[in-house]
Amino acid sequence: MRFKDKTYIITLVLFLLFLNAGIFSLAYYTHQKSATAAYELCHSEKGVIVEAFEDDISHLGPSARKHVMYSFGVHYAAKDIGLCFVDESGETLYTSFPSGLEIPVAGQSSTQYYDGKRIYLISETVANGQYTFTYAKDLTHLDEDFKSISVVFVLTSLGASALLAIVLFFVLHKLSSPLMRLREATEAISNGDFTIRADDSGRDEFSLLAADFNRMAEHISGQMHELEASAKIKQQMLDNLAHEMRTPLTSIRGYAEYLLNANIDEKEKIDATEFIIAESERLKAIGEKLLDDAFIRENGIKRERVNLSRIVADTAKKLNIFANNNGVSISVNAKSVECDCDPLLIGMLLTNLANNAIKACKGSGAIIISCGIQNEKAFVSVTDNGVGMTKEQLLRITEPFYRTDKSRAREDGGTGLGLALCERIAKAHDAVLSFESELGNGTVATVVFK
Repeated sequence: MRFKDKTYIITLVLFLLFLNAGIFSLAYYTHQKSATAAYELCHSEKGVIVEAFEDDISHLGPSARKHVMYSFGVHYAAKDIGLCFVDESGETLYTSFPSGLEIPVAGQSSTQYYDGKRIYLISETVANGQYTFTYAKDLTHLDEDFKSISVVFVLTSLGASALLAIVLFFVLHKLSSPLMRLREATEAISNGDFTIRADDSGRDEFSLLAADFNRMAEHISGQMHELEASAKIKQQMLDNLAHEMRTPLTSIRGYAEYLLNANIDEKEKIDATEFIIAESERLKAIGEKLLDDAFIRENGIKRERVNLSRIVADTAKKLNIFANNNGVSISVNAKSVECDCDPLLIGMLLTNLANNAIKACKGSGAIIISCGIQNEKAFVSVTDNGVGMTKEQLLRITEPFYRTDKSRAREDGGTGLGLALCERIAKAHDAVLSFESELGNGTVATVVFK
């Protein structure tokens, strides 16, 4: 059962209980007030009758008592009042009561139902105790009035209940409509529609709940977009990885079969073996790059205060022989600047950038590894005067397995993962990796720390 239906039923039942209890309590109270007033009137009338009877007896004497009693009885019978006189001996001198009524003891009163009528009786001694006088009056109208009042109250209760049921239905429908819309939005999100938003207009609790729901939906939507983008990148990386590994594996298998089955001389065997070794090294490089990337992703970075000029100098020293063998000169332009970073990873980043710069020079040229302050922020950069890149190549340069010169990169043993790893390292340091390049005029790769 829905919350709205539960609220409707419970509210209606409670209202009807309290309403009817209040109505019938009021009816009963009104009836009791009427009965009390009727009893007081009976006592007043009884007092008047007793006073008049004693006055007449005192003037006319005991000999006229029956005549007086009869006169009083006939007079008040016309007013639906019954009288009964009993002397000291217990003899009934006069009565207008029907047989069957029980006369109460003197000084007491009672209510009796006789022949479908409600009779109120009052007894007391009069004329100095000579007689027991009983007063009786038909108060059936009290019960009839109570029934009439009850009918009116029941009709009123039914009308009020029907009106409340209708009004309450529409009021609860109006009040619960934001909750229903929120449920519909939740259902839409559970079905995969992350663009839906709940109506958060207003200032009540439902509006606050809808606002919280919208913030949650925005967060979930953002996470879903990130997951989709991540899944897309991972799938693309897996596709590229499969493609990259298929080529060297095919070559290795082909040359291995060639060595096994072909009748070749020693030089050809050496060439085939060297090719197999080169392709094996390439597969090893791909694995190492992937492991480096996974390590950064899983373990994060460990920052420490280091001088970037030391990392720059170490990188230049490490690559100096490789650069000379490729006809490229390395120079350093390092200013003393400290930065909180992981020195091992920043060294790896500079090594990858410098390696790419050496290869881009294609056997002749120069590269400069620098560090310093730019716009009050620490930076490191690698500048070369090599072949440069087009705008289209710059847009994709950090994609995994992307190479600007695929044939040349294969010959050099490139994996297409170096710059992707560099970008990962930069992001891990909250730094920005950017490239400036022009075809034929070299490239500048810069990492700016926050």
